[in-house]
Amino acid sequence: MKSFRSTALGLIKNKPLAVFLLSLLLLALFLMKQQSEPQKAESKQFFDRIPVSVTRISKAALRDSLSMTGIVEAVREADIFSETGGLVERVSADPGAGKKIGDMLFTIDDELSSARRMQAELSYRQSKKSVERYTVLYREGAVALSALETVQLQCEGARAEFVAANRKSSNSRIKAPFSGVVTSRFVEQGELVHEGMKVAHMVDLTSVKIVVFVPERDIIKFTPGVQLTVTSDLFAGESFSGRVGAVSDKAGRDHTYRVEVVLKNREKAGFRSGMFARVLYRGDGTREALMVPRAALVTGIRNPEVFVVRNGKAYLKKIVAGLELQKSVEVLGGVEEGDSVVISGQDELRDGFDVVVIAGKKTPPRK
Repeated sequence: MKSFRSTALGLIKNKPLAVFLLSLLLLALFLMKQQSEPQKAESKQFFDRIPVSVTRISKAALRDSLSMTGIVEAVREADIFSETGGLVERVSADPGAGKKIGDMLFTIDDELSSARRMQAELSYRQSKKSVERYTVLYREGAVALSALETVQLQCEGARAEFVAANRKSSNSRIKAPFSGVVTSRFVEQGELVHEGMKVAHMVDLTSVKIVVFVPERDIIKFTPGVQLTVTSDLFAGESFSGRVGAVSDKAGRDHTYRVEVVLKNREKAGFRSGMFARVLYRGDGTREALMVPRAALVTGIRNPEVFVVRNGKAYLKKIVAGLELQKSVEVLGGVEEGDSVVISGQDELRDGFDVVVIAGKKTPPRK
């Protein structure tokens, strides 16, 4: 400690020596910094490049086919409404029960409606007799034509009231409008219903339709009557033959068209409304097409874009997608055969970023 103090005091007294030693120290620090600078630049240059995996686009043999998932719907279904009001006397519409057209579903208390029908019928019968009597009197010249016409008009009014009352009375028995299955019941015995109230729901599943939405580039293939194959995961190993029914003439906001594929349902344990089903369209022959892996798509199939690597940089390219397969997508434009597209690492990329390829492969031809 004493020697350090004595040395420091000596340097203070000998200013030229102190300045010389300080200069040496600064020079040593400068040289050390200069030697470490290239390493930092090299390290910075490496880590500024984003590591990616790429694959080369190549042509493959492709068969025109299209697989779409749709929802099963009944060809015919309806909500059942009450056309009259009153207490429910009898219920014959258990969910799951099969009904034929005209079978009874509900019986509504019809005491008041029957009384109104009888009263309307009596009034109509009396009006008819009055018309007959006035007709005879008119022929004999006992009454004027205007009196006969008045009675005839009254008879027509009574007839209209009788028809309405008779319809009200018959509406107290709610019947199945078609043959099918009751899926839901909304009222119980003893419950009060009013006119226009929904009481049940029925579906006819003897035939079903699969509703799919077809992209506009493929809608030309789906014309009424075209035969298609329908499969379901619930019926493994089985396929069903369907045909294109209705095709919408107007696309939605996503540029897809509603298509209904109609098929005959199985008699037992068949398709039910709301199930998923797969519709498969198979074209004839094969053709050569450019294919890109689905993993390369940045924004999904709705707005397909990929990153193409050229000269150490990644460029965002918009592509025109064609046929969609399970793991790849046909490319109609935007990239060329042999281009390297990024299949891993694109989440951190932006257009024009520097990249370093850490893995790459050539896509084998599809057979």
